[in-house]
Amino acid sequence: MRHSLALVVALAATLGFGPAGKAQTPEQFYTGKDVRVLIGAGVGGTYSLYAQLAARHMRQYIPGKPNVIMQAMPGAGGLVGLNYSFNIAPKDGTLMHLVHAEVLYESLLNKDAKFNAQDYHWIGRFADADSVVLMTRRSAIKTLEDASSREVTLGATGISNVYALGPLMLNRLAKTRFKIIGGYPGQADISLAMERGELDGSGMTLANAVATQGEKLKSGDIVPLFAISARRLSAYPDVPAMTEFGSGPSKTLMEIYASAGTIGRALAFPPGTPTDRVAAFREAFQKTINDPVFQDEVRKANILISTMSGEALSAEINRILQTPASDLAAARALHEELLQTK
Repeated sequence: MRHSLALVVALAATLGFGPAGKAQTPEQFYTGKDVRVLIGAGVGGTYSLYAQLAARHMRQYIPGKPNVIMQAMPGAGGLVGLNYSFNIAPKDGTLMHLVHAEVLYESLLNKDAKFNAQDYHWIGRFADADSVVLMTRRSAIKTLEDASSREVTLGATGISNVYALGPLMLNRLAKTRFKIIGGYPGQADISLAMERGELDGSGMTLANAVATQGEKLKSGDIVPLFAISARRLSAYPDVPAMTEFGSGPSKTLMEIYASAGTIGRALAFPPGTPTDRVAAFREAFQKTINDPVFQDEVRKANILISTMSGEALSAEINRILQTPASDLAAARALHEELLQTK
């Protein structure tokens, strides 16, 4: 009998119930526990940066004040981490994921994806990851009309990312003549090729552009041509966003490409996490970003912050997912065609 009672108590604890059979409050559950912040990238990049911010500042606002620690799980451009958090990780609120920005892109366009952006419980976004395509002064390309007058070379690390696919889609919609030169090891190599005159331009996140090309942006040595974003960037209101082009399936595809910028650096719980724990972390996130100590740190470190609540981010993801099935299917077909473009 004692053995059976022990099993019942253990099962109750596993399911989140106390000795009296009542559900634990978030404070009771998190007291004395560890919460992991998962990133699907290596330590040292922006995913690591924002995960560390979460680990340092959110603990004081989480009921029960659990230890918050970061865990890196790099691989396959974030897919290893996404597959782990969605399918394998505990669903009890002890793991939150600084989700890879391409989660919606992959959910809709990668037929092998084993996760769905809609099913995550979004906690909140620290910063967007909107991108911009930059041209060198030497190229003399300042507008999309200029980019339709001759072949324009853009550097990219591969053909399957939005820095290649967005411009290729504009070739169809805006009669531009972008040629993608892929295979560069990284952005530093692309920037060097631009300086040497081997490339006319390339795409990168706005945050990266400001951090690494800030002086050239100010001097006009490089100029923004168009934004890979859901809407025009506040820093460059006269620069068109690629989502302004196309209609029906083509516009849907542009919005899917831009979704990585909208999701940016956002925290989420895997599906199945208890709703009261989701609510507690959403509240903790909002208190964190309003905390003067947090705000002082990001200001002094010049860390980009453009926050969005978990509810607002969920609504934006759902808006895209509510696109008619026929348009989504046609957008996938266009995407596959672009992947075959050489």
